[in-house]
Amino acid sequence: PVERVHRGKKKRQAAPKRRNELATMMTTRCQVGLKGGKGVGLPRLNRSAAATRRGVAVNAKSGDTFPRDWLKRDNFPLIAGFLGWTIPSSIPVGSYEGASLFYRLNESIADQFSHFPTGPQVNDPFWIYMLTWHIGLFLTLTLAKIGYEGRKEGYFGPIGSDAKKISD
Repeated sequence: PVERVHRGKKKRQAAPKRRNELATMMTTRCQVGLKGGKGVGLPRLNRSAAATRRGVAVNAKSGDTFPRDWLKRDNFPLIAGFLGWTIPSSIPVGSYEGASLFYRLNESIADQFSHFPTGPQVNDPFWIYMLTWHIGLFLTLTLAKIGYEGRKEGYFGPIGSDAKKISD
């Protein structure tokens, strides 16, 4: 038998027959121990036993929900971000002895393919090129997405004809 404390009174209940019933009993009443005092019962959760067995039921009000199209699948910021990183990383610089980061990365990939079954060593410059290029790419993609969506939604000021009205 399972004992349940309700406002200082103990009640005996039959042992639960199934695991779900035990979970329901545990979620409906919980004992919190305080220093030197009695346990305090927390209020009953507002769920039916059927909802507890199936999972949590969510009652959402329209207008207050999280937008379902939060990703806003628009390819323009991804293409612009990719080009915005690939083109500048293809410019030759002096630190790579007149070569570009993109060229050095592709050169090291080709070098690694020449001894294919064996991977690159830990001290191989391939890792620096690969990490630098990919960190720059993902940073540029992220900032392109934030900037494009923010501009579309008006976070960075008015767009188009609204901007002209304010400046007049």
